[in-house]
Amino acid sequence: MSAHYKLALYLAAALIACAQFAGAQDDKAKTDKGKDDKASFDPKQAKDGGLGMPTPYDKFIALDQLVPSGEINWNQTFRKVAVDIDPDQFTDKDTVIPMILGIRIADGVMAVKARDVELLNKAASDIETLAKRMGVADADLNRARAVRAAANKKEWLNVFMELGFFQQDIMKKLEDKESASRTTLLIVAGWLQGARYTTALIEDHYTAATSQLLREPKLVDALAAKMDSLPANAKQNAAVSKMREALPKIGKIINIPLDGSIPKESVAELNQLSTDAIKAAIASH
Repeated sequence: MSAHYKLALYLAAALIACAQFAGAQDDKAKTDKGKDDKASFDPKQAKDGGLGMPTPYDKFIALDQLVPSGEINWNQTFRKVAVDIDPDQFTDKDTVIPMILGIRIADGVMAVKARDVELLNKAASDIETLAKRMGVADADLNRARAVRAAANKKEWLNVFMELGFFQQDIMKKLEDKESASRTTLLIVAGWLQGARYTTALIEDHYTAATSQLLREPKLVDALAAKMDSLPANAKQNAAVSKMREALPKIGKIINIPLDGSIPKESVAELNQLSTDAIKAAIASH
């Protein structure tokens, strides 16, 4: 990967982050109009903004810096981990489809990194189909077509941008309270599929430094808390139970000191825990 391309990806990620922040602050700015711009921040007034959709792309970029150039076969890892599903076989729009959608979004992110046009098109098509089944209107899915169009032209920076905004569009459509449990399932399943990619890559290119990329105990604690707050009927699903069982185990493994490392055998265990949870979701109908 050229230095210019890496820089472009960093800038793209920064742009998406800025867009997310700006959107979240827009309503607040309107209500605060006329107030003193220099008013001090009161931490007691801070509110939980909720979880966004985690993405493994930051870890992919970090691995590019930690592993000697050319040693990572992104396409091989993608084809080994990505799921192959028929979106039409899933009918439970409240529990199963959100999990499968999260998984396929993570697959789409990896497809961009692997520059796999064929499987990116398949992931984008699956995401579109699953999102429709969750009630996202066809008019709100134009970015899925934009993702495929850019991929077919191999305009990878545009693909990266469009996929990121497409993900945001889906999440915005699920912001109402009635969709809270579906949003949780989408986020957790997507994170677990991303964990499968990251742990597979780190296991293949293990060093103490690469293992440190897995350290995010606060995020895992937040994911586990969200899963514990699901309604009783969702918790009865076998795949949901598997995920709830896996998260505390994952959290224990990755809760290391800032200067610590995760043993290679524990990285393999993380991969197995996330893989078992994802397989349970795929087996649900």
